[in-house]
Amino acid sequence: MPEQIHVSPNGTRYQLVATKTTTPTSDRSPKPVTVKMKTFWKTTCKWTDSDIADYRNSVPQLAEQIRTEQYWDRGGDVRTNRFTCEDFALRVLVQFAARRGLPLKFTSGVRTYRNMEVYGKPEHEKYDSTMFGFADMVELTYGAQDMQRAGSNTVPLSGPEVLRPGDVLAQANDRAGIAHHVQLVLSADASTITIMQGNSSGVIVRPFTTAMRVFGRNRADPQNSSYAGMPPENGIYTASGDGWNYKNTTKGTGAEDFLREFQFYRWNFPEFNR
Repeated sequence: MPEQIHVSPNGTRYQLVATKTTTPTSDRSPKPVTVKMKTFWKTTCKWTDSDIADYRNSVPQLAEQIRTEQYWDRGGDVRTNRFTCEDFALRVLVQFAARRGLPLKFTSGVRTYRNMEVYGKPEHEKYDSTMFGFADMVELTYGAQDMQRAGSNTVPLSGPEVLRPGDVLAQANDRAGIAHHVQLVLSADASTITIMQGNSSGVIVRPFTTAMRVFGRNRADPQNSSYAGMPPENGIYTASGDGWNYKNTTKGTGAEDFLREFQFYRWNFPEFNR
């Protein structure tokens, strides 16, 4: 089954379109079936226990790299990365997986996204075939509540005692169990949990955001000038007799017994392989 890769310049990134020519075993005609793929990166291996361990070990350094790196935008200005909370957690995982050729599969309220898809979705033309394009595509519709899609995106955890680097804290217990903010765990032990998080600026609730979209301003779209993302922030939880007290070490703010507002999740790595 030969594969043809076509590469053309697209700004500072590259557009990759893969065409697979296949013939079903039941088809006796000489004409092959051609399937055009949108390939953000090739899947070359499956997630193993070793890959998961490497991901956990890489999370602190990778998160810090993403937080501090600078780049030139298309206008030639120097920028730093900005993320909403769920977008930051996604980006760390996407960047690790893409470099390893590992598969990813995310489900939002719109559809399921994969790093290799049959070409034809309306959004395929809009996004570069790179890890950046994949992240932007998923982040447009993936919200904090999608971290609670147990069995597809994540698996729930019993409590803070089982947290590992790369796990996700979903702030939901203060809003009838529906997540509205997430934090990415960088380290965890019996006395401290360190996190990094994206955040949002301004008003990000309906009907305000719906009205903005009428004028082409989408606060959920990383490619839109009205994107709500902010530079990533650091934080730490410290165990005390009254629970886990929190301090945002970037802003200097904090709250007592703050961890009680969160539910705990881990990426569903086995599901990514399916």
